[in-house]
Amino acid sequence: MQFISPLYFSLILFLGAVILFYFFRKQYTEKSVSSNMLWQQTLNEWQASPFLKKMQQNLLFWLQILALLLLMLALSGPVFKQNAVVGDDVIFVIDSSASMSADFQEKDRFTAAKNEMLQIIDILNGQNVTIIQAGQQPQILLNKESNKSHAEQVVTSLELTYDHESMNEALRLANSLAGEGSAIHIFSDNVEEELAADELPNRYVQVHNIGENDVNLSLISFGVTYTEGRTSGVAVIENQSDEKQNAEFAILGEEQQLFQQSVEIEAGEREIIQVGELKELPLYEGVISTKDAYSADNQLTAVLSSGSPQVYSLGETSSFAVRGFETIGAEVIQAAVGEWDQDNRQGIILAEGDTLEELPNLPAIYFHSSTEKLELNEAITIQEDQLLQFVDHDSLYIGQASKPLEGNWETIMQSGNHPLIQKGSHNGQPIIIVNFSLSDSDWPLHPGFPIFLFNAYEWLSQETDFLGYYQPGEEKWLNVSNAMQSIDIFNIEDENLYSLNLENESFRAPVQPGSYQAVSQDHIYHFAVALDEREKQITSGQSFTLNERTLEAKQASSVNESLWFWLALIALVFIAIEWEVYRRGHRV
Repeated sequence: MQFISPLYFSLILFLGAVILFYFFRKQYTEKSVSSNMLWQQTLNEWQASPFLKKMQQNLLFWLQILALLLLMLALSGPVFKQNAVVGDDVIFVIDSSASMSADFQEKDRFTAAKNEMLQIIDILNGQNVTIIQAGQQPQILLNKESNKSHAEQVVTSLELTYDHESMNEALRLANSLAGEGSAIHIFSDNVEEELAADELPNRYVQVHNIGENDVNLSLISFGVTYTEGRTSGVAVIENQSDEKQNAEFAILGEEQQLFQQSVEIEAGEREIIQVGELKELPLYEGVISTKDAYSADNQLTAVLSSGSPQVYSLGETSSFAVRGFETIGAEVIQAAVGEWDQDNRQGIILAEGDTLEELPNLPAIYFHSSTEKLELNEAITIQEDQLLQFVDHDSLYIGQASKPLEGNWETIMQSGNHPLIQKGSHNGQPIIIVNFSLSDSDWPLHPGFPIFLFNAYEWLSQETDFLGYYQPGEEKWLNVSNAMQSIDIFNIEDENLYSLNLENESFRAPVQPGSYQAVSQDHIYHFAVALDEREKQITSGQSFTLNERTLEAKQASSVNESLWFWLALIALVFIAIEWEVYRRGHRV
C-alpha cells in the first residue's frame, strides 16, 4: 500500500491528545454510605451485566481512537499496488532484428519478448493495443485493437526478420500514435535510455531489454580470390566474450568440406586464418562451430572472383574505352556482333548502342548513345559508390547525354535530374550504363577515367551466375530476360522455399543469412543473404522506466478514488456508535 498525501499522518498527534485526556479524566474515591436504598436499582443492573458495564467504559475510548484513525487514513489517500497495466491504451514496439535470436533462458530473446507481451495483454482492462515491429522499415501490425484474443494472435504470429532494426524511426512512429494517456512498452536487447528519452519526451515508457552478455564468437569477414593459378582465402574471427574461447573453422563448397582448422582466441581479440589453397568453385561458405549464444553471425558466403577476366569489345565501341581498359592491364578482344558465340565464353562485355536487346548474357559496361540527346546545363553530382571511388568529377565536362533506358537502375552520377551513370542487373548479370558518348565529353582526358574503368572492371569481375549479396528480406526489382521470369528459391539443403514471378513482382531474398540458389528452367543462379555488420554484436542493456509517475499516479487515483469515501463513511459510523454508547451510559 502507498499513500498519495502522507503528510496527513501528522494528525496522529490528535490520537495522542485523546489518550492524554483519558489519563487526566476525573477520578472518583470510595466512600462509605449509611444506606444503599437509593442505589438498589443501579446495583441490580450492575450485577445483572457487569461485563457490559465495563465494556461501556472502555468502548468509548476505542471507538474514538478507531474513528480518528480511519479519518486520518482517508485524508492520506491510500493506494493499493494492483497487478494492472497503466495507460489508457498500450503501444508495443518489438525489435525483430537478428540479435534477438540469441539464446536466453533456454529459448531466444525474441520468444522471451513475445511471452512478456502476452502476459501484459492478459491483464489488460479494456485498453486498446497497438503493435509496431521495429525492423529496417517499421511496420504497424495492429492499431488500437480492443480484442485481446486478436492481439494475442498477432503477437504469437510474430517472427524474426534478421535485419537491423531502425529503432529511431519506430519510436517516432510510436510517439505519433500515442495519446495523452498512452503507455509505450519497448522490447529489445540494447535500447539506451538517452535514445528513448529523446524520441519519446514526457511519455510513460517501459523498456524491456532482454538478454545477457553471453559468449559469442563472430565470423567478421571471409573471402576467397584466384591469384597466380590457385585459389586462396582468408577469414577473421572475433571473440566478443570475456574469456578465452575455442572454435572450429571450416570452409564448405558443393556439399564438401574443403578446409578445417581449430583456433583458440583470447578474450576480446581477433584471429586471422589464412587458407593456402582451395578447390576452385563458384561459391564458398565459411562456418565456425562453437558453443556460443548467437549462431546467426557464425556463417559467411564468399564468391570466387575470376582473377583477370577478358574484356570483349562488341561491335563498334569508343577507342577511348578500349585503350582505357588496356591501360589498366585488361586483355581486350574485339568481337563482331553477328559472330558472337556465347558457348564457353566468360568475361566482360564492352558495348555501345541504343538498346540492350542483343547484349550477350554476361557482365557488361554499356555506353548508351542515341540520336535523341539532351543538352546538359546543370552541375554534375555523384553518389557515394564503389564505382566512383577516387574519381574526381568537379572539372568534368559533358555536353550532351542520351535519354536513359527503361529499367530499375541505381543512379550514381547525374546532372540535375538526368542520370549519367547507372548500375543494376540485366538478365541476372551486373551491368553499368553510361548515358553519354565519350565523344561528347572530355572525361577520357581526366585521370579519373581509367580509375573509373578499373573500379568497373573489379565490380563486373564477380561470378557471372551470382545475383549478388542481399540484406535479410530485401526486395529489389531485377531486369531479366523472358527465360528468367519465373524462378524457384532453394536453400543450401535443397529445400524449395518459395517461387517468384519476376515479371509481376520484385525479387525477395529470404530472411535468414546463408547461401541460396535461384533456379530458372535449367539454369542455376547463386546469391547470398548477409547479416548486417551492426548485428554482429549481442550486447544487452538494463531495463528501465521513464516518466513513471505520470501514469502510475493517475492509474492509482482512478482505481482507488472511492477508497477514501468508504474509510470516511466507516469513521462516521464509529462516531455514531460512540455517541449511542455514551448516551446509553450517561442515561444509566
